[in-house]
Amino acid sequence: MLDAQEDYHDLPAMLRGKAHKNGERVALRFPGKELSYSSLLSTSERAAAGFADRGLTHGQKAAFLLYNSPEFLTTWYGVNLLGGVMVPLNTALKGELLRYEIDDSDARILVIDRRLYEEYSRVASQVHVDQVVVYDHEGRYSDLPLGTSPLTDLYPARGVPSDAIAPLPGEPACIMYTSGTTGPPKGVVIPHEKYLSTARAISTRSELSRDSVLFSELPLFHCNAQEMTMHTALLNDLTAAFAEWFKASTYWEVAKELRATHVSLLIAMINILYKQPERPADREHSVQVALTAGASRDIWPKFERRFGLKVIELYGMTECGCTTLMNPPSSVRVGSVGLPLDFVEAMVVDDADQPVPARTKGELVVRPRRPFTMMLEYYKKPEKTVEAWRNLWFHTGDYVWQDEDGYFYFVERKKDVIRRRGENIAPYDVETALNAHPSVYEAVVVGVPSPLGEEDVKAYVVLKPGSPAEAEELFRFAAERLPFFMVPQFLEFVDEIPKTANQKAQRYLLRSRPHGPRNYDRDKLGIQVARPAR
Repeated sequence: MLDAQEDYHDLPAMLRGKAHKNGERVALRFPGKELSYSSLLSTSERAAAGFADRGLTHGQKAAFLLYNSPEFLTTWYGVNLLGGVMVPLNTALKGELLRYEIDDSDARILVIDRRLYEEYSRVASQVHVDQVVVYDHEGRYSDLPLGTSPLTDLYPARGVPSDAIAPLPGEPACIMYTSGTTGPPKGVVIPHEKYLSTARAISTRSELSRDSVLFSELPLFHCNAQEMTMHTALLNDLTAAFAEWFKASTYWEVAKELRATHVSLLIAMINILYKQPERPADREHSVQVALTAGASRDIWPKFERRFGLKVIELYGMTECGCTTLMNPPSSVRVGSVGLPLDFVEAMVVDDADQPVPARTKGELVVRPRRPFTMMLEYYKKPEKTVEAWRNLWFHTGDYVWQDEDGYFYFVERKKDVIRRRGENIAPYDVETALNAHPSVYEAVVVGVPSPLGEEDVKAYVVLKPGSPAEAEELFRFAAERLPFFMVPQFLEFVDEIPKTANQKAQRYLLRSRPHGPRNYDRDKLGIQVARPAR
């Protein structure tokens, strides 16, 4: 059994307390790399000194465009040790979305992986950061782009400045961007207390022991890897293990190499792993528990039998905790996303915000039981904050139902956000890119069912009279302007978009349509979408 957790309320206090308690015990493990609790703290303190040298002070922001690495975490904690705020950016961002998120966050410093610098350079002249720090995973710092500095310079010999102001539990630790449906992405302001409350609650339903190793191939720029893996491990004196990215063909071998006992998986990962050819490696690993989001009632028991582990299903989102609902391990119900964790209340309501009876579909709403255990606000968007928190409940935008014993069951998304391979995609962003093409009169984007679970992106396009365009041209146009995961999988030319009386697109009608005669599949056209350099 685990020891009782210390009562920490901010990340710097936890780092210091755990380093003092655990010393050389392994805190962080990557393939070929390990960092002890003491080293994690001392390296993070040096990063804090480096950020202080660059003028970063309490409450100021540093944006990160980094793949998973030990440096991601030590630089993040370096920012927090100064009372600063980390802004993790999706490594697939490009063009206007990349520029917008950096500038909207008011980041003063950008820390970027060298492999992503070329994409950043296309918008660098429009971005208002004071300094750019470059990380090279191969340690090649002799020929950096002009006007940048190497990450190695961020780690001087000394530690945190004596005048650094420690953060309070309710102050921001991070601003994480999530897609909006009718406007640009929104920055979710996450306080220190939320990270620790979520991790503490996850611990109670994960069947952890003193030898547990929590493993994730999910990106550290998302809350899942941060809360379910990193902070749950640290809070419980365990080891957090990561790989740079998800690779299905070697997943179980990497999990074995890192001695993983607990893994975090999203629905697309579950389906991709299950569709791999069966191999001895399927059971030649140390994984005991898979904490999952989106496992279907059908695949759940089959996945457990094939890979020799226990599935514990959950539900969460950036605003209210990467895990908000979770099955109790001693009383798992297949098909359910579980019961509320101890820091939240949850309810199912109709469109008038009135509770609905058991087994009736409605919107999931949640609210905190204690201060600072959910998001503080949408950064610089008070009207969106108020809209989401109407009637003192946070509205998730997801349809669920609840059984007579209080277990929740996910049904579908209520909002227009498209969920693809673990990413939230705003139709607005894809439509904006397509509508910039000179031949497009109107583009409307919806999610359609994917064989891998969740959804694929489909664009319905009306062309301007006398302005023909080929599907291949529009796919490539979108790929030049959007992250790879946002580029439509399907594109269908139509003569008109169905509209309401006030001229809003009737997306539900488009979602229910079968593919028409002028529908095109990107894969069948042989169009490759480039992922970020790795």
